[in-house]
Amino acid sequence: MGRVRSDSHNPSRRSLIIRVRIPHLSALGAIAVATGCGGPLPTTGAATGTPAAVAQVRLYSSSGADLSVHTGLPDDQSLRLETRLYASDGHRLTEIVGGVTMELRFDPESLATAAPVPGRPLERLVTALAPAGTAGTQIVDLFFPDAPSKTFGPFHVEVQRGGPANAEFRLFDAFNTDLTAHVPLLTGDTTRLEVRLYDAEGRRRTSIPGGAEVTFRFEPATIATALPVPEGPFLKDVTPTAAPGTEGSLFVSVLFLADSTTKTYGPIQVLVH
Repeated sequence: MGRVRSDSHNPSRRSLIIRVRIPHLSALGAIAVATGCGGPLPTTGAATGTPAAVAQVRLYSSSGADLSVHTGLPDDQSLRLETRLYASDGHRLTEIVGGVTMELRFDPESLATAAPVPGRPLERLVTALAPAGTAGTQIVDLFFPDAPSKTFGPFHVEVQRGGPANAEFRLFDAFNTDLTAHVPLLTGDTTRLEVRLYDAEGRRRTSIPGGAEVTFRFEPATIATALPVPEGPFLKDVTPTAAPGTEGSLFVSVLFLADSTTKTYGPIQVLVH
């Protein structure tokens, strides 16, 4: 999680390359979120608290996806973003004594805008202003009637191309978290990634006639390494080799052995945390 401070701030092999276009990002795995945000994963339970009790925040989409590590903003529609508040022990604070309001700030300011949602003081309707591929950060400012304001962040944001997602390929981690749009790599940790393929009806292909071989390629090549996993050809153990804050891309190639054709999926954004 981002740092918190109190202040008074106010607002011949044939190859086919398939581009991955994912407008929304699903929730990240427990380890990725906890370490990437610098705080413990919130436990269950909820309570009323004072402004002083607010120790961390997390960002969620209207579908319940945790966007705290990475918010992907589609360039063709708005994203409804909710800020949830947590105490230092990880319990969610659903009510704040005296009330609370919030503002979202973007860096650069030209990245996006955030409009209030009537009757929902901790929600904003976020609309991208910059073109797809533009990255930046967002800051959450909390304001209380009788207490100093609090600021959380920065949280990573990238504008992504809208439109339908590629239906035949997805990338998951060991917690069954969909990382097709964004792969967070944690310094000092190895992340096991699984490639899953789907047919035209959206059914997962669990058996490939003749078998398949999967290759990961990073750009730049120095950002991470990917090693095979004995348990299966669609698994890779990925370890970052670049400094925190380094961004890059992942391309996943699948060689279908029956006819020696290759399909390549990507680019998928990679960020070392």
